[in-house]
Amino acid sequence: MKHNSYPLRWQDEDLPGPTQHLETLCADLERFGYCIVERALEENSLRAVQDRLVEQASVERKMHSMKNPANTDPVNQWVGMLLNKGDIFFELIEHEIYCALVEHLIGPDYQISCVDAQIQHPGAGTMPLHTDQWWMPQPVLPGERNPKLSAMTRGAGTCLNPAPADRPIAPAAVVNAMWMITDFSEETGATRIVPMSHLSGQEPDASVPHKVPTVPAAGPAGTAIVFDARLWHGAAPNTSNQSRFGVTTVACGPQFRALENYSRGLRPDVFARNSSERVQRLGFATWSSYGHTGDPEAQISAGSSDVTGELYST
Repeated sequence: MKHNSYPLRWQDEDLPGPTQHLETLCADLERFGYCIVERALEENSLRAVQDRLVEQASVERKMHSMKNPANTDPVNQWVGMLLNKGDIFFELIEHEIYCALVEHLIGPDYQISCVDAQIQHPGAGTMPLHTDQWWMPQPVLPGERNPKLSAMTRGAGTCLNPAPADRPIAPAAVVNAMWMITDFSEETGATRIVPMSHLSGQEPDASVPHKVPTVPAAGPAGTAIVFDARLWHGAAPNTSNQSRFGVTTVACGPQFRALENYSRGLRPDVFARNSSERVQRLGFATWSSYGHTGDPEAQISAGSSDVTGELYST
């Protein structure tokens, strides 16, 4: 492969290896834009997630072919709103190391943006390189043209140089984890990443095949890769005869809109059997009065039947 002329700084680095040592994971996340959590899911939890996800995906595959806008490959399968589809998936967003890494990067009052599955079935193709924070505008200097935020679109990147920017860039607002529910290898379509690209302040070129050198985020089932959402990444083609099952859990600052709208989409029975702490993470609580439904001081936002309507004096 002919590389571009820019220096690939990470070629001379010891890239992150799997570990459970939190200090190392935090350092890798900051320096390289990602870290690898060894045995994030132990045997019993891993088996429970595998069983529930495989069954759910099999039934949904027969019902519909809905796609995540980030990957519309017809062979790829997306299974959304997993919190409605098995209590085992709550264990992922409450995993001690995952929570610590999210809090390390974006602070304690984060919200869960989505819990969904990305499945590369045999024959699934290459996903364009992208970031999961594509909607975040970069800072502008006084006098520069203001970006039109509501006109931003996914997949519009053209950058081929992932080197660190020489001017201010947007901060990390989102942290993503890809949980390897089955083995991730180059053959099964392991996520491809561009180390250190999270500091570029740019959206990568969306061409397929990728024009930028990448490395595979490979590992045995039970591993998790946690990454800064500004990191350039994309799924690789699955050239094997085995499906690659992964679950993404995304956390964002409370100022930002979540991918999954839990206040409308979480099933009432799931809401009812979860603690206030859990549903707070899902956007049912206000943050500095934002997101309230009439009572900014309420711990949990009221349901539609409880909010104040029209009142008249007698």
